[in-house]
Amino acid sequence: MEQTEFRASDSLKTWGLLVVLLLVGALAVALGLPRSLALWVIFAAAAAQAYVIGRYYMRLRSEDVLIYTLALLPVVTVIVLAFVLIPDIAMHR
Repeated sequence: MEQTEFRASDSLKTWGLLVVLLLVGALAVALGLPRSLALWVIFAAAAAQAYVIGRYYMRLRSEDVLIYTLALLPVVTVIVLAFVLIPDIAMHR
């Protein structure tokens, strides 16, 4: 893993970006957006925050394939389980 130095200005910019993403999620609720749209905005902001934290604070730069695999594996698992379980739930009624 490469060693990089972080200046205070980089850290402040990253922190500012995290604050902006937090405000975007909070404003989605405060502005009275429809519930489904507000949830999409909140989850998108949370995903962006997780990426920023992993990239800049945890310095995960060279492990891109591993990070994407670990992030996508639960999503794929939920999709597969949904397609497997929904027919059972629908037929049970």
